[in-house]
Amino acid sequence: MAPRSPLVLAAVWLASLAACPDSQAVAPADVDAATTAPDAPGLPVDAAPARVCDPRAYGAAGDGAHKDTAAIQAAIDACASTGGTVRLAGGVFLSGTIRLASGITLEIAAGATLRGSQAIADYPDLVPPIANTQLANCKKALIYAEGATGVRIVGAGTIDGNARGVPDWNGNRVREALRPMAIFTTLSRDVLVEGVTVKDAATWAVVHLEVRGLVIRGITVDTNLGPTHDGIDVVDGHDVLIEDVDVTSGDDSICLKSGSATGTEDVIVRRSRTRQSGVANGVKFGTASVGSFRRILIEDVTIERAQAAAMAVESVDGAAIADVTFRRITVRDVGTPFFVLLGSRDRDPAQVGSLARVTFEDIRGSAMRYAWGSIVTGTLLDGATFTIRDLAFRRIDLTFKGAGANPNPTPFTDDNFPEYQGPVPGRPGVYYNRYPDAKFITGVDGRENTAYHGPGYGLLLRHATGVTFEDCRMAVDGADPRPWHDTKDTAAVTGSCQP
Repeated sequence: MAPRSPLVLAAVWLASLAACPDSQAVAPADVDAATTAPDAPGLPVDAAPARVCDPRAYGAAGDGAHKDTAAIQAAIDACASTGGTVRLAGGVFLSGTIRLASGITLEIAAGATLRGSQAIADYPDLVPPIANTQLANCKKALIYAEGATGVRIVGAGTIDGNARGVPDWNGNRVREALRPMAIFTTLSRDVLVEGVTVKDAATWAVVHLEVRGLVIRGITVDTNLGPTHDGIDVVDGHDVLIEDVDVTSGDDSICLKSGSATGTEDVIVRRSRTRQSGVANGVKFGTASVGSFRRILIEDVTIERAQAAAMAVESVDGAAIADVTFRRITVRDVGTPFFVLLGSRDRDPAQVGSLARVTFEDIRGSAMRYAWGSIVTGTLLDGATFTIRDLAFRRIDLTFKGAGANPNPTPFTDDNFPEYQGPVPGRPGVYYNRYPDAKFITGVDGRENTAYHGPGYGLLLRHATGVTFEDCRMAVDGADPRPWHDTKDTAAVTGSCQP
């Protein structure tokens, strides 16, 4: 097993103590006092080697018109023998796929831009030697690293995916695998992405798949080009720190996924802002949820302008989700603050995972976009109930959107939610495209429905046990006769969010 980051382990351990003060948690063996200091610098980042390889020395023009792919790759290859820095400065470097190697720092200096070619032929298919469901989406990239150690992508410059002027690279006109990501690292260790601005990626922007020891720090992502344009995706990552990032995206802004048994574990996301999440969610677990999600802390994050949920936690492919804390989160202009779902999008009882010990604390928000309420639910399949367990809502202050004097709540039954998309003559109901999401709950035949009203203006708790509310207020803006929450098949609920 690869060594784990002391900082990540320490921070997650300390967070677990804060969330569960009566627990008997024991600090990991490789955490010492130094790593728990508030100003701990993160994963070790070695000083850049003295050698600098300048792509201009290998023929790069840096004029934004001539393709510099070969020159940049030659500089990388020249530095790869000893390790070093490949520095882009003073220009716009037009390029197709470039491959980083171990010990390479790609520095994009202030005022410089690495701009992706708009010719799809410049992005050959990438085939990492691993089985992961998400590789069906991750086939092409501008910057790529595979099986590398000690990779750095840094600087105050810009990585421009250059997708805005390519119609097929906007929205979801063509599937993700036919469009290049801006950054894609896989099967790697000790990876740092810091300082850069990433804009206009053709699909998911910053993607790390099966990477151990990952730091994403101080980057800006602006990829507001419609559905399938995620900001930052971590897939089956271990020992991950994301901090001080600013994300504007057309789809999910910060998304943790799992496409293999490796799972996503020991993750911290902190001091960050998602300014827009387009059609989707601010911070999301899933939808891809094959392996476990464990020991994850999301703190000091502002989430704005998300059409679906601010915080979405979904196990629909068999994942075990446990020991997750969201704290000090501010939300505004979102579809709903929470969406929590344990289920199986293939409607297979054998493929239902588990969801337990999830805490939301110090959550503040107003100006909700829709009058949905928030859905927190397990699932019922073939007569078997799969229950969410041990959720806590502490120090909550949320104002939900009122539905008016006659809201006519949607009658959520086992025939239309959430195991089913809706009654469809002649066949059983299914999720929207087998894709669960807060805005597709009552849609039929692949249509989203943003007009539904849940039975409670704040929460619907369903197939859940051990739900605690402490120092909690959920109010409603305007007239609305619905109660603050509604429960179905729910046990051991303590406390209240009554305004």
